[in-house]
Amino acid sequence: MKYLIYILSSLLITIEASAEMIVISHPESQVDKLSKKQVIDLYMGRVQHFPNGGKASTLDMPADSDHRAKFYKGLTGKSLPQINAYWARLIFAGRATPPQSVESSKEVIATIMKDTTAIGYIEKSELVSSVKVIAHVE
Repeated sequence: MKYLIYILSSLLITIEASAEMIVISHPESQVDKLSKKQVIDLYMGRVQHFPNGGKASTLDMPADSDHRAKFYKGLTGKSLPQINAYWARLIFAGRATPPQSVESSKEVIATIMKDTTAIGYIEKSELVSSVKVIAHVE
C-alpha cells in the first residue's frame, strides 16, 4: 500500500512539474506570436519593445512563486536563485528595470485586460477566452 501511495504521489508531482506555461496578451494586442528568443529578451530585460516596435510591459509572478520557477526554468533553463541574481546585478548596475510583479494568474489576466501593451505568463490550465496566447514555454 505504501508503495502504491508513493507511485501516485510521484505521478502527481511529475504532472504538476510538467504543466505548460503560456505567454498571453490583450486580445487587441498587435503582437500575435513571439519566439522563445523574443520572450527571453523581453523577460531578461534585453529589450523593452515588441518586434513591431510597440512598447512591451512584462508582468512577473512573485519572486518565490512556483509559476515563476516553472516559467524561467522552461524559458531559460535557469533556477529562480540564478534569475534573481541576474536581476540583482542588472538593477544594481542601473541597466534594466525588472518586469512588474503581480500576485497571481488572475491579476496577470486582469492587468492584461486593462493594458494592450502588457504580456504575462500563466499555466495553460488557467487560460481564459478573453486573452490571446502569443507563446508557449515548455
